[in-house]
Amino acid sequence: MRHCKVCKSTYAPAKPLQSVCSPWCALSIATSKRAKALKVEQVKERRADKVKRETLKPRSQWLKEAKTAIQRFRRLDELAMGSGCMSCGRSQQEVQGTDAWKPGGAWDGGHYMSKGARPELALEPLNIWLQCKSCNAGSSKYARKGYTVNASFRANLIERIGLEQVEWLDGPHEAKHYSVDDLKAIKKHYDELTRGLNK
Repeated sequence: MRHCKVCKSTYAPAKPLQSVCSPWCALSIATSKRAKALKVEQVKERRADKVKRETLKPRSQWLKEAKTAIQRFRRLDELAMGSGCMSCGRSQQEVQGTDAWKPGGAWDGGHYMSKGARPELALEPLNIWLQCKSCNAGSSKYARKGYTVNASFRANLIERIGLEQVEWLDGPHEAKHYSVDDLKAIKKHYDELTRGLNK
């Protein structure tokens, strides 16, 4: 006597290699195998589609994704260290208490030198710091007294990393000419660092 692989009932096999008790259980195994084969094929197709899409993706899209990856990492890294807003100096608790409702959350990875003014520093980690949504949008509501948002950002950044590095950020800088492979590598690097933070 044997136990059926599907329904686990006991049966007397009619053939030496019989592993199920009935045609219905045999059909169940066949259906399951077809479903698994179909799933494997779908995974292969999705991977092939992804490779095709990435092959067709323009450099501008890779640049955008690299910027997103580094900003995400810098934002999460600063949050993990307990930093507050680099512009207004509010703590995480203060910002979460007032700005948590904002779309995309209360925090951004904000650029000291903007991407428009200094595109060559768009992927420079030293240029990207934690900012509350209000300051990153340009609101001076929470800026240090007598300071604009940008001036407040600079003053706080000098306190954090020193005048020499801030003056280096102020420039001038040579234009960056990233290849697609460069941008892929940058994106991959910062995605991996982000995954490390999330573990």
